[in-house]
Amino acid sequence: MIDRFKRLILLMVLLASPVEAADPPPPLGELPVVDSKLVVPEEYRAASDLAARGSPTLDIALKIVGAFEGSTQQIIQVNEGSETPSASYVTVLRDGLMDDSVRSERWDIVLKRTASGVWGIKEVRRSWRCWRGEQPNRFASVLCP
Repeated sequence: MIDRFKRLILLMVLLASPVEAADPPPPLGELPVVDSKLVVPEEYRAASDLAARGSPTLDIALKIVGAFEGSTQQIIQVNEGSETPSASYVTVLRDGLMDDSVRSERWDIVLKRTASGVWGIKEVRRSWRCWRGEQPNRFASVLCP
């Protein structure tokens, strides 16, 4: 009877103890960007053509980054001005990529409205987050090991 009582007390103590959970990983958008690679306009010519035809900013951005093969994609868009923005800053974050060295990629795209009212691509930068290496919780322009 006493052993049964001791087991019951031990079980109650274990159930009442707070379980220490590991800190959740930071959101992709909050990971630091150490450096990034400037993407040359020749690499996104099709997106520039799309922009010249008056396409929306997100269509242009998704044309730049191409098809998505991974588990999670997040898009952050910040506009300068609300009704008729003069600039749009689009960040595309992709995680869980089907690659044995690259875990995530980040695209930072700056679009400015031209005098004719359509969007023009002003700058595109790209960085990567590696599965392994010295600092896997940051984005950088170096090749992943």
